[in-house]
Amino acid sequence: MEIRQLKTFMSIVKFGNFSQAAQFLGYTQSTATTHIQLLEKELNTVLFERFGHQLMLTGDGERLYDYAERITKLAEEAKNVLDDFSIPRGPIIIGMPESLCVYRLKDLLKEYAAVYPEVELKVKLGISSDFHNMLRKNMMDMAFFLEEKIQEPDLVSKLLWPEPVVLTASPNHAFSRFAGVQVSDLGGQTLIFPDSGSSYRTLLEESMEKAAVQPGNVLEICQIEVIKQFVMSNIGLTILPQAAVQNELTAGTLVALPWLGPEFQINAYLAYHKDKRLSSTIQAFSKLVQERLLK
Repeated sequence: MEIRQLKTFMSIVKFGNFSQAAQFLGYTQSTATTHIQLLEKELNTVLFERFGHQLMLTGDGERLYDYAERITKLAEEAKNVLDDFSIPRGPIIIGMPESLCVYRLKDLLKEYAAVYPEVELKVKLGISSDFHNMLRKNMMDMAFFLEEKIQEPDLVSKLLWPEPVVLTASPNHAFSRFAGVQVSDLGGQTLIFPDSGSSYRTLLEESMEKAAVQPGNVLEICQIEVIKQFVMSNIGLTILPQAAVQNELTAGTLVALPWLGPEFQINAYLAYHKDKRLSSTIQAFSKLVQERLLK
């Protein structure tokens, strides 16, 4: 029993004859006749009988008509649901570093949630190494990265923009009066870092290790706002994306030190796993990122 056969059957009932029903459906009359014959053979019954020139439903035909209406209606609803799959809906999980979420992407996330109210947007904060694993395990749909470059062959990545990174101090720190700060100057200093695994922290630590420079103390704090408060209190120095400290730099409560050491080349990327099925929800998010952030 096929949907098209049931539609032919219902059209014949509606028009009262085979020829008009066939014309309405775009079939030849012989095709419409074949549909009914196949139905009757499968159901082992007769669906129509003639009284003179009038075509009438048999008792089995009347019973089938009720089922045919329900079946074709359900089929149409299923088709509509699948057609509407182009409308973003359902959950999407996006990973991003705290600095990007708070200082770069708030407006974009707000707009996406407003434009696609049927999407359940979930944001996971973390570091790049965590995102790599979660994308590979399909625990996350897409992720933003702050890296020098992404080289993993199983990730499809889009370069978004270069992300400036600054070594930051209180205006009361002695370094704020230096004409330039070198790696060797960091020996014995208190450094305040975000979680281990952040690319900019790693770059600074690698440059210090290469120069055999040891800090005096290292404080690891997971929240950027707390880090900034510590630095403003002149407890130590930190390295952060410039976007995360721009308000404080403008207000003069923090200063960007003139760094003379190795250049920190950090870029923002949006990436997903190469085997990820790109639903309309994911595609809509990616499109919004490109429209709003790549102008």
